Amino acid sequence: MGRKRLWATTMICGAALAAVAGCVSDDSTTATDTATTTVATAESAETDSTTISPDIDAIETTIKTWILEGDCTLMTDKFLEDQTFDDNPKSACETFENLFTAPSYGEDDIDITDVQFENDKATAVVGGSVDGISVTSGGEEITSTYHLVFEDGTWKIDSADLN
Repeated sequence: MGRKRLWATTMICGAALAAVAGCVSDDSTTATDTATTTVATAESAETDSTTISPDIDAIETTIKTWILEGDCTLMTDKFLEDQTFDDNPKSACETFENLFTAPSYGEDDIDITDVQFENDKATAVVGGSVDGISVTSGGEEITSTYHLVFEDGTWKIDSADLN
């Protein structure tokens, strides 16, 4: 694994995470509401925890914990290898954890929408808007789509696409 490739990946991942979770543009354009029925149910259930899907809650927790803490156990081996260019999960996790820097924002600043799941696969969109203000770069809305799989009794991130 070349240091330049690892550094480039780290910088891209860091920039993407900052863009979708911590950088808010100064313009007041609001994001288009792309929430699905599943998400609308989850959002309306915020005050009634008995009606929220345990899967939606677990998916959101996986994503937020990974963004804030960099927990390797919340990544599939494939995603961990994609992040570190190391096909040995143990050493890849050590590398990932050594390079991880906790962000300066918190859980409430991470906007997760459009959570969808079926059987052991899920997707969720991170970013888009914070408090009704679009997260943008160069005037374009920034989001990331996370793809998760249910593996070993937990939801794990399998890939992430910067949109």
